[in-house]
Amino acid sequence: MSEDEYEVSDEEVEEEEEITDLSNSDVCTKYQEASKIVNLTLEGLVKQTVVGAKVLDLCKFGTTVMEAAASKLYTKKVNGKTIDRGVAFPVCVSVNDIVCNCSPLNDAEPLNQRLL
Repeated sequence: MSEDEYEVSDEEVEEEEEITDLSNSDVCTKYQEASKIVNLTLEGLVKQTVVGAKVLDLCKFGTTVMEAAASKLYTKKVNGKTIDRGVAFPVCVSVNDIVCNCSPLNDAEPLNQRLL
């Protein structure tokens, strides 16, 4: 094969690469939709945050809201198969006067950690 044939192949590969920065309007739309999901989740969590609420229940609630909202939007199939979607970072709560990310697992101790 000549060098020209290799160059054509390289150009074909470059054409197939997807633009993933903000110059692509599809990328901007995905970020905007993701922000709507996060804001919806945050509003729900604020309403659920009361004295005595379990941290585990708040985290489960937030994850459920995000997964339900995302499952309605992102339904693209690749090669006829649905792509599984999920939460990239777990829902976290800063408990009482401790500033940190608290996202307990279902089997973690203490399960009964509550807000004061």
